[in-house]
Amino acid sequence: MKELLIHSWLMLNSNSKLIMERVIELSEINLKNGKIPIAAVIVDKKNYEIISESQNEDSPIGHAELLAITKALKKLNTNRLDSTHLFVTIEPCPMCAYAISKCHINRLYFGSEDEKGGGVINGPRIFESHNLKKIDYVSHCYHEKTTQLMQSFFQLKRNQQL
Repeated sequence: MKELLIHSWLMLNSNSKLIMERVIELSEINLKNGKIPIAAVIVDKKNYEIISESQNEDSPIGHAELLAITKALKKLNTNRLDSTHLFVTIEPCPMCAYAISKCHINRLYFGSEDEKGGGVINGPRIFESHNLKKIDYVSHCYHEKTTQLMQSFFQLKRNQQL
């Protein structure tokens, strides 16, 4: 059985940093439009060429990860994404983590943990399931910035309710 590998965000190479910065840029666009600042980018693991990118939509299943995965599967005309890396603003929820595993994404990078709704480090820890593919992941990438984006969004929502 393959052991789950967890890498330090301090080990990010320059390509990974650029892709994570793109995720933050897309997240900031969503925030400016009053939407939750979550974005996802899928790249080729060898050359870091962007295959797909997306932002959360106003739908219970309109998660950035699912949308990016759907675009990548269609673009590559495949049902496996084992030659890709996925970058996302926050820890994927259980639904998205399950999809990431089922599509065999090679590695996941994410910014902030999601203590209430996460499915990788928190919650059901999907990648630790014995019957799913183990996905390597790198957590806390640009943690301060991604946390600040999420806090800004929820503060905005609280202010709108007053």
